[in-house]
Amino acid sequence: MRLFLLIIFITNILFGCSEQDRILSGKRVDPASSFGFTGKAKKSFAKNNNIKLPRLQANGQWQLISSAISKDYPNLMLGENLSEIWSVSIGKGDSKKKRLVVDPIFYQQKIFTLDANSTASAFNAEGRLLWRKDLTPPGEKSGEIFGGGFAAGQDQLFVTLGYGFVLSLNPSTGEKIWSQRLSGAGNNTPIFNDGLVYLVSGDSKAWAIDAENGRVKWKVDGVGTETNLISNNAPAVSEKYALFGFGNGEIYATFKKGGFVLWSSSLTGRNDSRVISAIDDIVASPVIIGRNVYAADGSGKVVSLRIESGERNWTAPFGSSGNFWIMGKSLFFISDTNKLVRLEMKTGKTVWITELPSFSQKRVLRSKKTNQHYGPIFAGSQLIIASSDGYFRFYDPKTGEQKSKLKIKAGATANPIVANEMLYLITKDGQLRAFR
Repeated sequence: MRLFLLIIFITNILFGCSEQDRILSGKRVDPASSFGFTGKAKKSFAKNNNIKLPRLQANGQWQLISSAISKDYPNLMLGENLSEIWSVSIGKGDSKKKRLVVDPIFYQQKIFTLDANSTASAFNAEGRLLWRKDLTPPGEKSGEIFGGGFAAGQDQLFVTLGYGFVLSLNPSTGEKIWSQRLSGAGNNTPIFNDGLVYLVSGDSKAWAIDAENGRVKWKVDGVGTETNLISNNAPAVSEKYALFGFGNGEIYATFKKGGFVLWSSSLTGRNDSRVISAIDDIVASPVIIGRNVYAADGSGKVVSLRIESGERNWTAPFGSSGNFWIMGKSLFFISDTNKLVRLEMKTGKTVWITELPSFSQKRVLRSKKTNQHYGPIFAGSQLIIASSDGYFRFYDPKTGEQKSKLKIKAGATANPIVANEMLYLITKDGQLRAFR
């Protein structure tokens, strides 16, 4: 009897210790993937890293190198052992509420800039101010909205503004030639080609505007989204087609003269391991090389598409934070996770990946600050990146190894450019800096 009672007692204790597990509701997420450490996105690696560099060549102008090209981007002439030779204020720099986001351009031996208050300036190659114009539209408050972009051609300077306008200016004087109101913000960069100015407005509309008089030739409605990024994304234009990237991750291919939509392709598709994956914007400007289109979004996809049909050639598991540099049958870009990446153009296979510094040095009693990287561009036979932590970094295109770095007096806030063997950069303090 005692033995029987003892067995019952022990059994009750064991059952009391083995309460049935409760099943929690909600989506199951791998803890490692929450921090980006996941092997789900398979990368295919190339067999070798050989590259044939184009010959060095001088360039007398710089616009966004992303429209119609049929071969490699140039290997721009730039000397070694660079040092800053001058700097000049372009106006309002970065602040908590506004950022300098517009890349400078070099046209007709002048450098054009746009500050955070929508003030345009023109400088000569020695840094002397030629003219300065506040482009804030009548009735609007100066500095209330930032963003925009430059294009040039046909003896005109074309400027988009975050206020929702595109302007044509005389590059010699800054005087306005015409103005066209857009239906949304003019945050993205325009492209000039064959008498037309092409751009995408913030409400996901593609525009083709007559460069001579500012009249709208045609426009195409894309599908809008509430997660549009302010970026330097510009259309791409070839002899026959114009390509536009929209905020919902869609690319539209149109006939460039009439605007008829030939096809559209979506890059959407998310990596749940990153918050940025909810943003599908086409961040990198589409590029047309021969019969192929290359594009990327901000959440984990670089693609190659056929220009005639939009059919996909390949997909690589990288997002992009900026534009491509195409050279030596390779795509070079900065990924959305702060990596410098080289892919084979033909296959999309990864040649190499180089980690970029993600954080600046820890400051006393303050948290680390995330670095922003701008570029890459290719000059002097090396890849060049400008960073918000106040450095130029120079990389070997074959191996991805960092060759050197150069301290800048302030952090970068836009992409660097090269013209006439000079390297130019806009920094967060509102300075245009020249290096040689």
